Amino acid sequence: MATINTLLNDEQTVHQDAAFYAARRTMAWQRSTISPRLRLLLWSLRLYVVLMLVVVAIALARLLQ
Repeated sequence: MATINTLLNDEQTVHQDAAFYAARRTMAWQRSTISPRLRLLLWSLRLYVVLMLVVVAIALARLLQ
């Protein structure tokens, strides 16, 4: 990592830092395991979103009639 003193004129350190951050930005992160409770929560949120879309669609349909 570059400090303020090395960033002044040290192009090699700047280049190393740029390469480090570029490699980190393109790195493929591994999937983390999801607990069953979190999986249930995420599915319930998906279901809630779908149900709310249905409610909005019904409200819009009633409004347009």
